Amino acid sequence: MRPPLYYRLAITALKPLYRLFLACKKANLPHYEREIAERFGQGYLPISHDKPVIWCHAVSLGELNTAYPLLRRMLADGYHLWITSTTQTGFNRAKMLFKDELGKSVQHSFAPVDDVAVLGRFLVHIRPSMVVFVETELWANTLSVLAKQGIPSVMANARLTQKSFDSYAKFKGLSQSMMANLSLIIAQDEQSYRNFIVLGANPNKVKQAYSLKWSGQIGKAQTLDNFNNLTDFTDFVKNRPIWVMASTHEGEERLALETHKRLLAVFPNLLLILVPRHPERFDEVASLCTQFVYHRRSLGESIVDSTQVYLADSMGELMVWYELSDVAVVGGSFVDKGGHNPIEPVSLATPVIMGRYVKNCAEIVRDFADVGVLMQSDDDGLYDNIKAWLDNPALAKEAGERGQRLVQERAGADKVQFDMIRKLL
Repeated sequence: MRPPLYYRLAITALKPLYRLFLACKKANLPHYEREIAERFGQGYLPISHDKPVIWCHAVSLGELNTAYPLLRRMLADGYHLWITSTTQTGFNRAKMLFKDELGKSVQHSFAPVDDVAVLGRFLVHIRPSMVVFVETELWANTLSVLAKQGIPSVMANARLTQKSFDSYAKFKGLSQSMMANLSLIIAQDEQSYRNFIVLGANPNKVKQAYSLKWSGQIGKAQTLDNFNNLTDFTDFVKNRPIWVMASTHEGEERLALETHKRLLAVFPNLLLILVPRHPERFDEVASLCTQFVYHRRSLGESIVDSTQVYLADSMGELMVWYELSDVAVVGGSFVDKGGHNPIEPVSLATPVIMGRYVKNCAEIVRDFADVGVLMQSDDDGLYDNIKAWLDNPALAKEAGERGQRLVQERAGADKVQFDMIRKLL
């Protein structure tokens, strides 16, 4: 089913503007030359094998991390992967996660723009047996071209919140075309399952399974292995209470630092590990820390006895900071970003606090709250909630273990989703 004419015309008109947009941001795009070429169907790295290829599109770092266990199953089953990302952080994350396979069983590039001609060149190059879109991002022309060429398309770990549903519903013809062209939708929660069907998806094509986030945790033993690549922090954090505020966005770092200042009056030896979400904000966040004795990971500085705030301005080490901490505050939830993944700290038996903005993981938050490992808080209550966990380490340990057991019970989500996908291959 072709997308509406207005959409096809809009994409054609916007192509040169998007190229100009990238050119204007060139100074901030370290992979600009590759991005500009690959976005428009040129300069792809060669494929030197005849194995079946699955194209997986994961918008950015978060989606790629979520999809990682599913992609590992595909590789183990003999398929090769071509991974595309929309952002520079997603592109870099693919390079990190698959460093040993890149150029062999895995290749990656920036996603092609949603133009029929560009898609044609891209598909001729990679010749995928299937395409898997992770979580949310769909493109109408892409789905139409795939359907026309008989290439199955799957939306894995699919999520459609009420807000997103309302936006899609305003463009009924466009949404119906995308739903019609998808071969399979694997919804990660009940609300998404219902919303996809109301939007026009064939109920026979919509399945439901636990989120891949339940499978994406590397676990305590593997996390500790990462210390081989880090300064030996353990000597500096013994017998110190520690809390982490992770994946923070603008506004949340100030909240963390204000809260930490109050907590230091009660716990003078307390350490805050602060982990901003986006690398481009690292220096900005560092400038907020100057009222404390602080050190930075990016400068190779260690945690020492006098450190009050440790700015973990690095990528790919989040699980290590969770491992070190007694309490984890998960960001993107005290500002309207929808909340980041609380399963990561809970998988390490760490109790969690989140704000009120959790639409991205609402069911997971409810499940964790039910077993007592997660508390929700507003800005004013953050101090009291952190203090409550720090004052009661035995209760925090019990809550963490209950949460960890729940994670372990649901850790097979990647196998469930892969078995659904495999039937189409």
